[in-house]
Amino acid sequence: MWMSKRIVATSEKEVAEKGKVTLSDNQLEAGATVTRRNIDSYAPYGYKSVPPVDEDVIMLESNDGAVVLGALSKDEDIESGEVKISSLGGAYIILKNNGDIVLNGLVIDSRGVIQNE
Repeated sequence: MWMSKRIVATSEKEVAEKGKVTLSDNQLEAGATVTRRNIDSYAPYGYKSVPPVDEDVIMLESNDGAVVLGALSKDEDIESGEVKISSLGGAYIILKNNGDIVLNGLVIDSRGVIQNE
């Protein structure tokens, strides 16, 4: 008896699930097995973003409702250890491993000098 209760207790734990954003802007809605509205989205301190419609996200249930933990990272044009920040409109910044910064294609080297194309 105690074993069946233990199995049920462990199987009721919430797990993260992959979902897709179905509504963006003022309220975030995403769906996986169940669609959830007014979802909070979490990111490291100082980062703000609203994932666009059709973006793949990872969701988790919390004691205050569902939360989005982040969006799927799909970038293949950066190397391991580099960071890219981009917008839906195409603006981007890449922090390169060699210390360079690429800002919408403009390269600023590690000394702060703008490189000619």
